[in-house]
Amino acid sequence: MRFLGFIMCLTPFLLWCQIGGRLGYQSLNLTNNPRTAALGGTTISLADGDISQFLENPSTLDSVGEKNVFVNFNPYFADTFIFSGAYSFNAKGLDNFAVGITYVNFGSFDMTDESGSKLGTFQAQDYTFYLGKAHQVGIFTLGTNLKLTHSSIENYGATALLMDIGGTFRVNNNWTVAMVFENMGFRLSTFTDFDSPQIPFDVKLGTTFKPKYMPLRFTLTSTNLVNDFSSESSENTGRSNRTVDQILKRVNFGAEVLLNKHFQFLIGYSHKRKQELKLDEIGGGAGLSYGLMLRVKRIEFRFSRATYHAAGGSSFISLRTDLNDFKKIL
Repeated sequence: MRFLGFIMCLTPFLLWCQIGGRLGYQSLNLTNNPRTAALGGTTISLADGDISQFLENPSTLDSVGEKNVFVNFNPYFADTFIFSGAYSFNAKGLDNFAVGITYVNFGSFDMTDESGSKLGTFQAQDYTFYLGKAHQVGIFTLGTNLKLTHSSIENYGATALLMDIGGTFRVNNNWTVAMVFENMGFRLSTFTDFDSPQIPFDVKLGTTFKPKYMPLRFTLTSTNLVNDFSSESSENTGRSNRTVDQILKRVNFGAEVLLNKHFQFLIGYSHKRKQELKLDEIGGGAGLSYGLMLRVKRIEFRFSRATYHAAGGSSFISLRTDLNDFKKIL
């Protein structure tokens, strides 16, 4: 609890450090696990033992046991791919710790001179390292993630030290409400002396609930709560339609069909993604996502696909397990 208290004392300073220039570090906004991808792209209220959710909300760690492992691979677009992983552990009598990593490789690019002659190639990569801790008090849990993120393009680099603070409130066994203050922090270095990209700070509010007699679990997550409607554009001309459109852009919808404990089907929708990436004539499925979970003995397999554009989408594949289960059979 002292660790979380120290973090809370830093919060006003970290919020003040958000002031800056153009938005940067956009890899922080990429989805890093298939369950979240299938449920619309953002989830913060799934506190049911899934360690991958601590990357979205650190307070969900209170439901995660020790020695849980998660790995995810996401072939994004073009030659870009994303890898993420997480591991939970206890330390010196303290539980609910986890470490994680997200790695984004943007592929190789041609290096040219001012005349366009090729000089060689260079790489572009982003890394984010996580250290999470959660503390539960009754039906309320507070958690924090310390994050070190680094972006590199050829010989240039930018680094930032960030923090997420999340809280989860359990109304009952079938209903949770959560809130996250995401990406509070400051830049340690920038690409150039004249470059000062703004850190993508966000506030998210979400809820997950399961009707008592239905094999369904619904998740709604509201994002981008720090910007007013006037800062966003809309294609609708009517004032009423424009307001509704901007509200829907801030909410992701998702549902899980709980067929049994070994198999689930997931579906989600992001109105923001649809409006930003649809074609003029047709939507092309932009904004829709789906996935499945298959548990075979001690290993949980997940696959999901999110449609970004009529031209295609992105697939996510992950494995999750509890290493304690393997110890029992050795």
